[in-house]
Amino acid sequence: MKVTELLDQHDIRYEFIDGEVIIPPSPGQLHQEIQLDILLQARHNGHPAAMSAPVRFSGSNDDPRPDVAVFEEGTRLPASGMRPGAQVLLVVEVVSPSSRIRDEKAKKELYARLGVPCYLIVRQSGDPWILYSAPEQEEYRETSEGAMGDYVNVPALPWPVRTPAPDDHMRDGLPTAFR
Repeated sequence: MKVTELLDQHDIRYEFIDGEVIIPPSPGQLHQEIQLDILLQARHNGHPAAMSAPVRFSGSNDDPRPDVAVFEEGTRLPASGMRPGAQVLLVVEVVSPSSRIRDEKAKKELYARLGVPCYLIVRQSGDPWILYSAPEQEEYRETSEGAMGDYVNVPALPWPVRTPAPDDHMRDGLPTAFR
């Protein structure tokens, strides 16, 4: 039995990237709220989205499970199993201190190699967000950044993504997307 089959059998969260099985720690409250906020923005704007779900890219053995993946309008997402990588428009990783190197280097390289149109890094620390776009020859050609709480103009989407500011996130019990 493969290690990944054993992990699936016991419902353990993992990613398979560049030949390595990565078992991330359970996300904290702020991490989950940021994920939910961005997922709700996508769905509010008519784009299917998934949180921490496996995405299959044709021709790749990697099994990334981005914090949030936003798909083309009309994409049908299965209740479980692999989501279609060919329809991904934006991948978001919510960075914590324990995942910073992996999210900001290894996953950036992976998503560029897979041709993901846009990769957004949102940092729980409140440090600036970074958007990578225009993948070409396995690298992102464009980079932009801004302060948490700002809107991100994502070239692959017809609406800007608001990055939540850590100090006001989920204020009054409502995700920032609905204030």
